[in-house]
Amino acid sequence: MSQKSNTKAKPEKPRPDFPLFAHAGGVWAKKIRGKLHYFGPWSDPQAALEKWLRERDYLLAGREAPQHDPDALTVKRLCDLFCESRERKVETGEMARRTLSDYVEVAKEIAGHFGRDAAVEHLRPADFAALRSKLATGRNLKTLEGRIACTRAIFNYADKNGLIERSLSKLWGTEFGKPSRTALTKLSNQTERLFSASEIRRLIDASEGQLRAMVLLGINCGLGPTDIALIRFSDIRDGWLVLARSKTGKPRRVPLWAETLEAIEGAKRERPEPKDPADADLLFVTKYRRSWLPDRSHFPLSAEFAKLRKRIGIAGRGKGFYSLRHTLQTIGDESKDFVAVSSIMGHAGTSISDHYRERIGDDRLRAVADHVRGWLYPRPTVLVEGGAK
Repeated sequence: MSQKSNTKAKPEKPRPDFPLFAHAGGVWAKKIRGKLHYFGPWSDPQAALEKWLRERDYLLAGREAPQHDPDALTVKRLCDLFCESRERKVETGEMARRTLSDYVEVAKEIAGHFGRDAAVEHLRPADFAALRSKLATGRNLKTLEGRIACTRAIFNYADKNGLIERSLSKLWGTEFGKPSRTALTKLSNQTERLFSASEIRRLIDASEGQLRAMVLLGINCGLGPTDIALIRFSDIRDGWLVLARSKTGKPRRVPLWAETLEAIEGAKRERPEPKDPADADLLFVTKYRRSWLPDRSHFPLSAEFAKLRKRIGIAGRGKGFYSLRHTLQTIGDESKDFVAVSSIMGHAGTSISDHYRERIGDDRLRAVADHVRGWLYPRPTVLVEGGAK
C-alpha cells in the first residue's frame, strides 16, 4: 500500500505576468541580486504582490526595505500634493502652465527613481546623490540646475507644510546641490547661444510659410516656442504684437518689421483649419491641424527649426530656436535702452522702478526694434565721389 504524501502541490501563478514564484516553503518568493526574498503565503498572492511592489525599488538597488508604515508619506503622495498646489496657482494666474508642466515632468522622474510607494522619511542622502547622477545623465549643467531646483521645491513643500519630521539637510545631505556658479559660467563661456546676422538671414531665406514667420518673430520680438504657439489673430494690432509672455505674464508690446508682417500674412494663407474649436483663433496651426504648443515629449517648433538649421548647414552647440531670443537681447542691449529691451523681452522686473513704471513710450520700443533690424539688414555702402557714403 503506497504512503500518501503530505506535501501540497505548488499553486499556479495567479496570472502569467505575476512577478513572484511559488516557493516550496509555502510562500511567494523572488530571487534578487542572488538572494531569495519572501513576500507572503501561497494563500494570499495579492498581499504578496503588494509587499513586492512596496519593497521592489529598495531590493533592486541592493538596499534593505524599511518596515511598512501605511500612514507614511509616500513619494507619489508628496508629488501629487505638490502638483495639486501648483495647479491651483495656475488657476489663479500666479503660475504659467508651462512651469507646472516642468514640475510634473520632474515629479514623474523622482517617483520613477525612488519608487512611487517609497516613504519620504526613509530616503537617505545616498538616494539623493544617486538621483542627482540620474538627473545629470544626458543633460547640460544649466538643465541639471533647473531639475535640482524643481526637486528641492517639491521636498521643501513637504518640510514647510509639516508633512515630514526630518530636516531637509538630513534628508538629502551634502551631495544634492546645484552645479556651482563657476561651472555654469564655464559652460556659458563655452557655448555662445547667438546667431550672426548672416546666419539669421540664411534661416529666413531658407524657410517659408509658418516657419518663416516664426523665425522672424523670434528675432523681431524675442519670442520662444510657447509664446509663438499661443499667438492669436487678435494679438496683431496695427503693426504691433500685443501679447503677455506665457512664462511671466508680463505684457509685451512690440513693433513688427515689414518683413515680419509680410511673413505673417503668408502664414495665414497656408494655415490649415484646426481640429479643436478652441484653437480657432490661433495664428499658427500645424499640418496635422493642431496647435504648435510643446509638451513633455514633443517640441514641434524646435524640431522643425533643428531640421532647417541642419539643412542649411548652420552648426553650433546650443543654437536652438531660443537662441534667437538670446540674440535679440544681446543686439538690443547695444541700443543702450535696457528698459525698452527688457519690455520687449517680457522680463518680469523686481526693482522699485519696475513696480511703478506703467508703460514705455512707443518711440523707445521702435528705436530698439529698428536697431536690431538695422543689424540684421545693414544698409549697403554706396560709393560716391570723394569716398563712401
